[in-house]
Amino acid sequence: MSAKPRTDSGAKRIVGACFVELESLTDLARLSCAFERAPFPIFMSKEGAAYRLAVQTDLFMGIPIFYYIESEKGGEFVAYRSAGETEEAQLVDAALNPSYMYAPIVHVLKLPRVLEKRQGFRARFLAAQVSDLANLMKIASYKMLYEEPPLPLYTFKNGTSWITGCFARLDDFEEASLFFYCRLEKEPTSGFVRYSAARLSDTDFSKRIDEHGSIYVKVVKLREKHPLVEFK
Repeated sequence: MSAKPRTDSGAKRIVGACFVELESLTDLARLSCAFERAPFPIFMSKEGAAYRLAVQTDLFMGIPIFYYIESEKGGEFVAYRSAGETEEAQLVDAALNPSYMYAPIVHVLKLPRVLEKRQGFRARFLAAQVSDLANLMKIASYKMLYEEPPLPLYTFKNGTSWITGCFARLDDFEEASLFFYCRLEKEPTSGFVRYSAARLSDTDFSKRIDEHGSIYVKVVKLREKHPLVEFK
């Protein structure tokens, strides 16, 4: 994957925001915290009687992508922990327990007007299908060679089948991003995928992230099909 320097003339203005709803608080916490050097901040705003908790992870064609949940209550941090086959996520008012990772919650009173435009985007990620989960993991985990966190896998139902995939850039320009995906036989039952270059046939979903000789990628479940992915 090549890299090209970005010039000021190639910079794009923000034209709106894409908000993608997640299945649960655990999915939001996993996306923000798991395998990251530092958790992503979570932005909290009031949406009617509920709170919207959102994390921004990518930018595509001038569109920031926020993944969010709606909650009846707010907090100051999202506490997250994965130990053995147990995964925990909760809203808390203080970061006290060192066995948890804490994503800070930023209370937002007002968003820029441009971020309130959320519909009618013409830009779409093109989708490239790979043969199986093992080949998808080759893409999702390649950044670990450069001591960077692996790419998250997003999973959702598309028609009658389940899809899981990751967004990868072919160079430094977000216009060159693709959604690499594979089709699943059934809905994922856990939040991680286990992968070993020495045992490709063992690639599978896993509740644990501590087995020796394997690497892991987090899986984040969406409530609906990703609105910026175009399947041909």
